[in-house]
Amino acid sequence: MLITVASLSLVVWLTYAWFHSVALQDSERSGKTIVQRLANELLISVEKFEHLPYLVGAEHVLSQALMFPQDRQRLADANRYLEFAQKRTSVMAVYLMDIEGNTLASSNWNQPSSFVGRNYRFRPYFQTARHGETGRFYAVGATTGEPGYFIAAPVNLGKHVAGVVAVKIDLNVFEDRWRAQDLRIAISDEKGVLFLTTENTWRYRSLYPLSKQVVSLLSQTLQYGQPTPMTLINHEGPKPSHRMVSLNVDGTPYLFQGQTLDGLGWQLMLFSDPAAPKARALLVAELVGMGMASLLLLSALIWQYRRRIAERQASMRERALVVAELEQRIANRTSELTTANDAAVQTAKLALLGQMAAGISHELSQPLTALRTLSNNASQFLERHDADNAHRNLRLIGELCARMGSIVAELKTFARKEPARLQPIALKNVVSSTLMLIEPIRQASGTQVVSSGIDGHVLGDPIRLEQVLVNLLRNSIDAMQAQTNRHIEIGAHSTADGLVCISVQDQGPGLSEDVQQHLFEPFFTTKPSGQGLGLGLALSKAIIREMGGRIEAVNTCPGARFNLFLQPVPATKPHARPTD
Repeated sequence: MLITVASLSLVVWLTYAWFHSVALQDSERSGKTIVQRLANELLISVEKFEHLPYLVGAEHVLSQALMFPQDRQRLADANRYLEFAQKRTSVMAVYLMDIEGNTLASSNWNQPSSFVGRNYRFRPYFQTARHGETGRFYAVGATTGEPGYFIAAPVNLGKHVAGVVAVKIDLNVFEDRWRAQDLRIAISDEKGVLFLTTENTWRYRSLYPLSKQVVSLLSQTLQYGQPTPMTLINHEGPKPSHRMVSLNVDGTPYLFQGQTLDGLGWQLMLFSDPAAPKARALLVAELVGMGMASLLLLSALIWQYRRRIAERQASMRERALVVAELEQRIANRTSELTTANDAAVQTAKLALLGQMAAGISHELSQPLTALRTLSNNASQFLERHDADNAHRNLRLIGELCARMGSIVAELKTFARKEPARLQPIALKNVVSSTLMLIEPIRQASGTQVVSSGIDGHVLGDPIRLEQVLVNLLRNSIDAMQAQTNRHIEIGAHSTADGLVCISVQDQGPGLSEDVQQHLFEPFFTTKPSGQGLGLGLALSKAIIREMGGRIEAVNTCPGARFNLFLQPVPATKPHARPTD
């Protein structure tokens, strides 16, 4: 008996240990997916505003305000423009500073917490932009006390930096989203301070101890106010990675994993409850233990039943020997009584056996059903070795990720004013890649897209040209939302002046004269508020101009056509191999 109990306990413990390991692996894979998704969402939300300070700073009224800081009318024009830009982009604030850090104009110029007149020379983002680069900084506002992410860009007058345009972005909305998903998330800056977190008691504290230099720098920049951040763990620990590790934070155990946000230097960290994998493994172990105990009990009952049958059979044989020795009459009478008694006993035994079988069946049905389900699931997990489909899906996902990464990298390059990398490109490949990128949107809208005459080659940047074509196609699809017949044509032909014209023609309502006059201006859009910043065509125009071409819009009634004029591949380079 003791050996049986020990064996059963060992099986249950091994089952728990194995399923706990499996549950931890599942949690790690799930956490990695969650971390990557949240990191991508945050990076996309931040990077879409990377170019905004440069676009705002290119406005003539800001240059005038920097040249004539004493002119009240020019400052008033700058205030109104910044207020307009803030409302169109839904950022927290946009403001202009001179080379000394004094705020000349701001989108909140007419509010009690206005930035106008404030000096932000001590902020790192101002110092970086002052030296001609993009400044980035997350901090608590020195004026409003509201936290935000600051992006700053230099404003040049001639060859010299004359001022700085800064944009403040609200990232606290991500905390509400994470809480709604029941996630415990924290983001630390490059110094190790947690500035975004679903845990209010963790905010502006560090996960591990900070160096004296970092503490001194935080005090100088007032990044998170005056108090020195306290640590959650009083010793150094593991850095966040996709591998899940155990971590004790403020006396509470967690499963810890995360990743670095490229380009920002931030760390996104996921803290999971270690009790969930344990509970999952314990449930399976309990089911296995109950199943084995039930089987052992059933085996014991069967053995006991067979023993009772054997005992009764021996008793009947002994009784028969005794009855045989009695007189014939008594023997016959006794035989009748014995037969009747045996029938009654047998009937009672059968009834008792039926009740016993029904009870056992009822007690075992649920555990056996659960065991059967778990067994089937385990078999399916082991049998899912579909290598071909897995490799093909991973390859397609890898290609799309690489292409998206290239697009993001090119958007960063454009924001830093780097020249476009011109090369011979095949229009057929560019159009094919563009159609692949918008395929989900095209299918969802029911739009038909046809192309013709796109076998030529041009000089340009393939990724940026795809960006422009994707923007034009999405605008065309949006323009035909109210129609049942949605049709777009993409074509290309040579012009009389030797250029290659790429056209995108839709069947929408067309363009009014007023819209055509302002079509390529930043922040101008005909879409409802919240559905566009009005920067797509302005960026497209800048991209085509950098490739040595131009863009125009034509009202065709019905519909509208956008023409891209680009340089053809020179005939003096016959060996140049077009790329995609």
